[in-house]
Amino acid sequence: MPDPLSTLPIPTRLHASSDEREWVARIRGGDAAAFKAMYDRHGDAMFAFAFACLKSRDEAQDVVHDIFLNILKNSATFSVSGELRTYLLRAVYNRVATLRRHLRVELVSHESIVRDAGSPTEWAYRGNTDDPLMQHELGEALSRAVLTLPPRAQQAYRLVREQELPYVEAAEVMGISTHTVEIHLIRALKALREQLASWRK
Repeated sequence: MPDPLSTLPIPTRLHASSDEREWVARIRGGDAAAFKAMYDRHGDAMFAFAFACLKSRDEAQDVVHDIFLNILKNSATFSVSGELRTYLLRAVYNRVATLRRHLRVELVSHESIVRDAGSPTEWAYRGNTDDPLMQHELGEALSRAVLTLPPRAQQAYRLVREQELPYVEAAEVMGISTHTVEIHLIRALKALREQLASWRK
């Protein structure tokens, strides 16, 4: 999918010395050159800040693009009080904070449904929780399901759920950020939830 920012019509480029307050006014008027000038001057700093927070190039890029696309969609009401750089970096901070909150809420939600093999009875139907055969079959089903997970999601699941490592330690083992461990675990739990749906209470 092409980058929507790269498809903007740009009749002329503004000089780097242009007053940023003028950019904001011109963006409200639909000036594509002013928008592109703002993107060119501040996009890299925004990406660097997002990457420092998320440790993921793809996610950092998504954050920056989302912010600029939101400005573009609401350009008629675009307004900045204070420095433009401060405004844009604050937007990155807020977007990253929101993303992290959503990930944690989603993770808690899925963890309340998916259980590891150490307590398979929590997956079983109420009427069969004391059935050893049922528990064994559930454990086998979960083990098979874990093997089908993508490699990184499987690693995160085994480290956090089976080895009971804190996210920080799992991140050190995998050589990634704690935030990325959470993402892999969310994906693992989603997949397991789907595969073991018939075992849910």
